[in-house]
Amino acid sequence: MLRKEQKEVIVQNYSGAFTSTPSFLLINYSGAKVSEFESLRKAFNKLDTKISVVKNSLLQKATKDTDFEEHFAQLKGETAVALLNDNYVEAAKSFMDIKKESPVFDIKFGYIDGNIITIQQLESISKLPSREVLIGQFLSVLNQPIIKFLYAAKSIPSSLVNVLNNLKDKK
Repeated sequence: MLRKEQKEVIVQNYSGAFTSTPSFLLINYSGAKVSEFESLRKAFNKLDTKISVVKNSLLQKATKDTDFEEHFAQLKGETAVALLNDNYVEAAKSFMDIKKESPVFDIKFGYIDGNIITIQQLESISKLPSREVLIGQFLSVLNQPIIKFLYAAKSIPSSLVNVLNNLKDKK
């Protein structure tokens, strides 16, 4: 049993985390085996994403007088909180992979980059390419006009040489 001071620290930590973290998930893990939850924890830890089990009443106190208050007021059952970093796409992929293996996990509430999300939206996010792949694709698109210009500029002298060679062969 937690003492009152410990509960207040937890409430303050999560209150600060919800206001400073642009993305988080509330996960229902009811019916999950310990090994299933540990695989989820390990997958999130690899991504430097913190996941912890918190009492609903403490989460409700942490979100009092915030935009999330009405969503947290409806929490029931077992809740795990995953505080996502900027790598929320990778975290979504990991969560969806674990969910395929262990369908007991579900999203109670999700908030990513200022938007409330559903499990369907999280699934769509999980299908996005990683940030590095997107940057590579963008750079490839930027390079195409330059590459085509260089090929065109290169073909002008070679075409001239071909015309001169043809003229020389005719004489």
